[in-house]
Amino acid sequence: MLAVDLLSDHPRLAGIHINIEPCPSGNTEFLRLLDELKRTLPTGKLLSVAAYPPPTVWQPFLDVHWEESYFKEVARRADQLAVMMYDTSVPSGKLYQQLLKSWTREILDWSGGTLVLLGVPTYDDAGVGYHLSSVENLRNALLGIHAGLSSYRTLPDHYQGVAIYCEWETDEAEWQYWHEHFLSP
Repeated sequence: MLAVDLLSDHPRLAGIHINIEPCPSGNTEFLRLLDELKRTLPTGKLLSVAAYPPPTVWQPFLDVHWEESYFKEVARRADQLAVMMYDTSVPSGKLYQQLLKSWTREILDWSGGTLVLLGVPTYDDAGVGYHLSSVENLRNALLGIHAGLSSYRTLPDHYQGVAIYCEWETDEAEWQYWHEHFLSP
């Protein structure tokens, strides 16, 4: 298997990250792939998965959102989930913040202790109906995530932080905001 060969040839790699899109909720072939990868990975190597968030009223589509039972099946097989919390079709910043607040809780509660990174957007897909960069941006995402995290008495041990998508489109103002509002104590 190519992934195992890659890890053998490069032993300093922490593991592999799988990002298959689209991957509809309930896709048993994907679960079978994760089982096979998990079975063949060398001891101590991570299996990380780009995961879909729960459905919303703006996007109830199960080809880009996972129902709770399927999310839990993926989490049970993975060592880490990087959840794509963008491309939501949400029309306003306040609604996006509220959505990320609730998703933060759902995702951390559904993950069953599997390590979680919450994916936030810093890109601009102009002209597509599912992403408005004036709404889905680093500021609104972090405000929503921080609101969701603040509802915990202590941060869950499996919360690993935030993953920026995509660093190559992140501008200086976004990096500045990142440093001031995420990296600062």
